[in-house]
Amino acid sequence: MRILEIIETRIEIREFEKKSVDVEVKKEILEAGRLAPSGRNLQHWHYVLIEGEKELDILSKLSPTGRWIRDSNFAIVIVTDPKYDFNELDAGRAITQMQLVGWESGVGSRLYTIKKPDQDKAKLEFNIPGEYHITAVVGFGYPLNRVAGKKERKDMKEIASYNQFGIPIDL
Repeated sequence: MRILEIIETRIEIREFEKKSVDVEVKKEILEAGRLAPSGRNLQHWHYVLIEGEKELDILSKLSPTGRWIRDSNFAIVIVTDPKYDFNELDAGRAITQMQLVGWESGVGSRLYTIKKPDQDKAKLEFNIPGEYHITAVVGFGYPLNRVAGKKERKDMKEIASYNQFGIPIDL
């Protein structure tokens, strides 16, 4: 599958089959995060792979928007160093690469964030040093239902301009 085709068809998933993702696919997903670009090439991130029914249940209770994570096959907690003002941008780049590599293997994903004071609870639960920031959590697994991967998106002319904002683009 071409990269653009993967991008065109990848959608967020939060209902997963009770089927284990192969360890090689997990390694590829983590490798995609490792290889992501980062500001000044600092690679200031750390990825905590969470799997197992008990661990995913604990993780699911740490955010009101992340209850669905307990049904994923595994999750990756993306931890970054907040002393860099581009830490969230770098995490987003890494997450995107991980999600695209997962989708290429038929593995769906979805992300959410953990807010304070739940961040502190999560850090204690998963032994994450206090000076770090849990930037996002991404759950992975095979989609429960067949996914068409169709997206409703605005036309290019509505979201892109030529040379100056508001000048119609004609590509």
